[in-house]
Amino acid sequence: MTPRSTPTQGETPQERYERLKAEGNGHRSDFAARQASARNQHAPSIDASSVIFDDVVPAKGYWHGRLKRGDGLRLVAATSTGVAASFWRSDETSERFNPGDTIKVQWTSEITTGRVLLSDMGRAMVSITHDDFGRSDCLAGVSQPGPADGPDWQSGRAHFLRAALKNGLTKRDVGPCISFFAPVAVAAGGKLTWQDQPCSGPFTVDLRAEMDLIVALSNSAHPMSPDRDPLPLTVTQFRAPPAAEDDLARTGTVEARRAFENTDALFGDRKRLS
Repeated sequence: MTPRSTPTQGETPQERYERLKAEGNGHRSDFAARQASARNQHAPSIDASSVIFDDVVPAKGYWHGRLKRGDGLRLVAATSTGVAASFWRSDETSERFNPGDTIKVQWTSEITTGRVLLSDMGRAMVSITHDDFGRSDCLAGVSQPGPADGPDWQSGRAHFLRAALKNGLTKRDVGPCISFFAPVAVAAGGKLTWQDQPCSGPFTVDLRAEMDLIVALSNSAHPMSPDRDPLPLTVTQFRAPPAAEDDLARTGTVEARRAFENTDALFGDRKRLS
């Protein structure tokens, strides 16, 4: 048994949790300070020559597309009703986004700027390079129609099924997701709550593909959102700048570095980050 998994004598469960969290993030990690600084920055401008396409997803509509490793995807939402997203590795679709490991490996359910979306193979799939909304949800799942929703309401799961079929996938390939622009908080007892945000949109999330991906987005309201009428969502795919040597997502925590090592090895780059 390694020292990391060995309880310290007299250590309470909470103390052990905090110790393991510190070890996972690095004892002297400056991630929190770097993340706070990054979150105070405005969304970087996108050079017109780097834009691959722009699209507008209507309210209660969906979008799907393919990203190459290094591509950026900007989502701009006018309201905080949630935008659900699913990701698959395009050349091996059995590998897909795993929200459970994304939370567990990074020791937080607050998946925002500088965090990484992990696959079920322990690889980095997507980096969140900018998020001025600051709240995403990996726990509540995708929306289903509620009793007060009208006949034109489309569920997020139905959207994901349609996107999967259009990319050669089936119902069995549709799994858990992440919802951006979703202010879901976890109370001390584990209860999920929807928190009102004090600011108004538009809000921007920038994603960077760390592998070739199939992406599906649903612009139907999050299952916990009290506002059931989302507004159109703007989607921009662009050629993102290369990650810097001190890129927050790639170097912020020990566990994230390992995830990037796994991804880089897939693409023939075996340089160790940790």
